[in-house]
Amino acid sequence: MVDISGAASSVHYSITAKPNCSLSLTGTLCVFSIISIISLICSLGFVLIGAWPVLPFACAELLALGFCFYHIWRHTGDFERLTVDDNKVIVETHEPGRDKRIELSGYWARLVLDYMPDGDCRRLALRSHGREVEFGRHMTSEERLSLALQLKPRLGGYMS
Repeated sequence: MVDISGAASSVHYSITAKPNCSLSLTGTLCVFSIISIISLICSLGFVLIGAWPVLPFACAELLALGFCFYHIWRHTGDFERLTVDDNKVIVETHEPGRDKRIELSGYWARLVLDYMPDGDCRRLALRSHGREVEFGRHMTSEERLSLALQLKPRLGGYMS
């Protein structure tokens, strides 16, 4: 999901990219509980007919699924924000336990785009004074290309 603010202004431009998280914590717990109940009932049925090894595998499966849900839930608050303000480019990244803020000169910043063989934009980065900052992990290829077209006139550098 991408949130653009200040797109009409030539002085201030800000874009925030967040992962698409449509399931709340209570929804996640409900889904996990339903899957757990169905899996355990099925495995207990197999235990009753003598196929006891099914139960440990079902528990291992539920542990793995629980870890996956936990990992997704932990990263629901992640975001990337790119702000072009006057002659500064600020890239902020928020992940669990790690916040990063990098400030680049708007005049010297250049867009760097890496393409895949089929033409999709694999990576968008900003480069200035030997530093390169990647942006758009939570964006699709089309959104990265659209962002590059919007950023090009706002930066002093050129696309390479």
